[in-house]
Amino acid sequence: MKRGAQTHAPTKGELQRRIDSIQWYHEFDFGDGLRANAKTSDAESHRALWRFIQAKLDEISFTNKTVLDIGCWDGYWSFYAERRGAKRVLATDDASQNWAGEAGFMLAKELLKSGVESDLQLSVYDLDRLDNKYDIILCLGVYYHLFDPFYAFAQIRHRCHDNSLVIFEGDVFFGLNETPVQSAALYGRDPRQAPRFVPDPKTLRFLLNSAYFEIVAESVFPLSQSEREGMPTTGVNRMFLVCRAARGMNDCHLYQPPFGLKQYDDRRELPPRNWSERFIGHSAELAVPPSCSSARATWVRWLQAILPALSAVRK
Repeated sequence: MKRGAQTHAPTKGELQRRIDSIQWYHEFDFGDGLRANAKTSDAESHRALWRFIQAKLDEISFTNKTVLDIGCWDGYWSFYAERRGAKRVLATDDASQNWAGEAGFMLAKELLKSGVESDLQLSVYDLDRLDNKYDIILCLGVYYHLFDPFYAFAQIRHRCHDNSLVIFEGDVFFGLNETPVQSAALYGRDPRQAPRFVPDPKTLRFLLNSAYFEIVAESVFPLSQSEREGMPTTGVNRMFLVCRAARGMNDCHLYQPPFGLKQYDDRRELPPRNWSERFIGHSAELAVPPSCSSARATWVRWLQAILPALSAVRK
């Protein structure tokens, strides 16, 4: 800039034109008549979903909490957490997987004069690049876009301390075929026509439990018309789950779990062959880890007692 050149604050019209140049997913009221309007064809149904999510988040205290927002898109829920009094908010997304890129977030942060921090080159699969643990983790509208949701859930678990609260929200499919011991999920081969991964509720619960999360509350936002006693019976709907980080002997795993999750299990000090009754025929005794509760230690001793009988049956 040349010496003496004058600068001027952008006019309201100029700011609105900047806003209008962006393909927004969420909607923002920036004050002074400046607004960002959603430009998707199904914006009205999204507004109803956002009201549902906000009503549920309003029940959670964000005051003085550290918050990680995964898949933040344009930062809608990151800025919400900041307004609710969060001490620190980190908004993350992989902008290469976001059809709107980074522009919406950056402009919203500027106009809101927000202190939200961001890393918009961070995939949910790469959360191990972060060093911190967070009081509240938001994973809203993310898992059903993923090829490998379980690996993502494991990465999220590693960003939790023992008192962390994690919020998951996304598509579920009611009424998929199941057996007494199996549940189901759909994988979309073309994400232009269907989400990548849509589990039934039992499958979603199982995956979260397998990643050492305890589900403490869940709610359904119905999208389908088929209902019984106020609950959907078939079709795609949305589920909102509040989870806590869990530790203990996880019945989802007969063998040591992958992706570093073993550290949250009471059996973590046992050798692999001593994790369950599936390892029969071994001569080595099952050791009771010091971290086991008395009830779980009883379970291990019960396995010790029946091991000879099980081995005889197999022979």
